[in-house]
Amino acid sequence: MNTIRFAFSGFGNIAKTHMTALRALPIVKKVPAVPVLDTLITRDPERNRAHAEAIGFRRIVSSVAEAAIDPQVDVLDICTPNNRHDEDARAAIAGGKAIYCEKPITDQYDSSAALEQAVSASGLTQQLAFTFRYHPAAMRIRELVMQGVVGDILQCKIAYRRSGYLNAERPVSWRLDTGMSGGGAISDLGVHALDLFRYWFGEVAHADGRVHTHVKRRPAAAGSTELVEMAIDDWAIIHLTTESGVNGMAEVSRVALGSEAFDIQIVGSKGSITCDLERDAVPAVHLLRGTPGTLPEPSSLALVPDEKSTMGFAVDTHFGALHHFVLRLAGDDRWSDIVPTLKDGVIAEYWIDRVLTQAKAGQA
Repeated sequence: MNTIRFAFSGFGNIAKTHMTALRALPIVKKVPAVPVLDTLITRDPERNRAHAEAIGFRRIVSSVAEAAIDPQVDVLDICTPNNRHDEDARAAIAGGKAIYCEKPITDQYDSSAALEQAVSASGLTQQLAFTFRYHPAAMRIRELVMQGVVGDILQCKIAYRRSGYLNAERPVSWRLDTGMSGGGAISDLGVHALDLFRYWFGEVAHADGRVHTHVKRRPAAAGSTELVEMAIDDWAIIHLTTESGVNGMAEVSRVALGSEAFDIQIVGSKGSITCDLERDAVPAVHLLRGTPGTLPEPSSLALVPDEKSTMGFAVDTHFGALHHFVLRLAGDDRWSDIVPTLKDGVIAEYWIDRVLTQAKAGQA
């Protein structure tokens, strides 16, 4: 059977999630090509060598450029901090490698837009990790909306709440460094919410909002007594209207201890759809009249593990996204309408940039 050989730029938690999903893929699904964990790119090869070899990597290198010119490598999977995505993707272009990139595209909207143009011009197969498009409930919601099960969509509220950054003693990391991440909750979580609005309801016509930083100072490093000022948000709200007339709101938080969820509330002219993407594979449908009965099921559910092989939503959504990417590389163009590309990322980042610009103007 044919193989598709992946080089991974980065060895953090998200890279390991990608690796887990790819390793499981030929076990859970019949695939036309087997993904191979071929090359690990890490700044400290010797420290990570034993771990990488235990996983089965053929090569461990310190330079993305070195991996990108390797003729045995087919794909560069970019899992580095946001400010390194541009360099990684351009190395992939130079080496003619397919690109799978974590979101956001880069740490700044302008550089993301420029990189997207370069990647598109290259003609290389590319995909952005907007993995919630591959959540079974999100797929089902899309089908419900397309089939008009709850009528014309009137409004949607999304609340994506996490809590990991409420602790003021948590030291600065790359996600809390604006020079590396480019933003806080709105960039980390807000891109997913904005992409789901487009995935379900079409293009956004207008968006505004505000951001706030609740935890204003943190230790500069683990064990340090030096406190540094936080320049990125840990809470944000976005108000928007789609071109189809849906009014929406997205709240994102990284300090919501005790209320962690990814709540979805959609109201239509004939009923509503509710769901928590952290817990539910099937959304609840409420109708003004009658009962929902048998609901439509999208064929794209074939991309994700079923209830007997699930690894939990955190892995399953990445599994679905990477499964789709592998199929596309093998020439299978099914479900092309749901593929998240770098262009989708640029659009989401455009609206986030608008909100952040408004916030800076309001503070001036």
